[in-house]
Amino acid sequence: MSDLAGNEELPGVRAAYLGRVSFKESWELQQKIREDRAGDKTGEDVFLFLEHDPVFTLGTGGSEANVLTRRLLSGEGEIPLIRINRGGEVTYHGPGQLMMYAICDLRRRDRDVHTHCRRLEEVFVRYLSDLGFTAERRAAMPGLWVGGRKILSLGVGVRGWVTMHGVAFNIAPDLRCFEMIHPCGEVGARATSLEMLIGEPPPLGEVAESLGPVCRDIFGQEIVWPTEAAARFSSLTPVASLTPVEGAGP
Repeated sequence: MSDLAGNEELPGVRAAYLGRVSFKESWELQQKIREDRAGDKTGEDVFLFLEHDPVFTLGTGGSEANVLTRRLLSGEGEIPLIRINRGGEVTYHGPGQLMMYAICDLRRRDRDVHTHCRRLEEVFVRYLSDLGFTAERRAAMPGLWVGGRKILSLGVGVRGWVTMHGVAFNIAPDLRCFEMIHPCGEVGARATSLEMLIGEPPPLGEVAESLGPVCRDIFGQEIVWPTEAAARFSSLTPVASLTPVEGAGP
């Protein structure tokens, strides 16, 4: 799956690894970038790679019945639950999980959100294949599984053919947190991680940068990593919400 050939007019992609960012800040940042992209204030698509403090997110039509408990494993306090503008049910985000948020203008390509979702999955299908693992898709269930356990969740929102949200890739999160919910609404679902598959995984930032060439091949766009990532994406202004489209994920 590659759009590189015959699509010379596609814009470039500005990518950045932002480290640990609160979910609220990243959500506002995504919305600001999406607004600028939709209004042609910027000519680039944007890929944001980062991780969050523990949080459960729930799609607009998702059921809170899929949240079994929010009590922290330490017994002190609760993991926040935030309903957001994407499709799908509840999922968990937290330290050790790499988020890939893709703000892409589909007006410049195929205007097909489902194909956009498959592109996002394919990035990690190929990454895992390079490590010797076969990532599986399931009919009508966004995301990826390895050995019957889910390693990547997906959820996308779109408005005016400009997307936001994306995927969550389990590198080394606390997998016990997935037992506090029915992940993506699937009763009895089990999660896995890169740590479980290979032992000591690479740092999240290293994984993010290694995905650049894969993203280029799949999206058919040049990927540019700025020197000062945080400075490039420092303006946080909330804007209107998007229509949820697909997935049970970020």
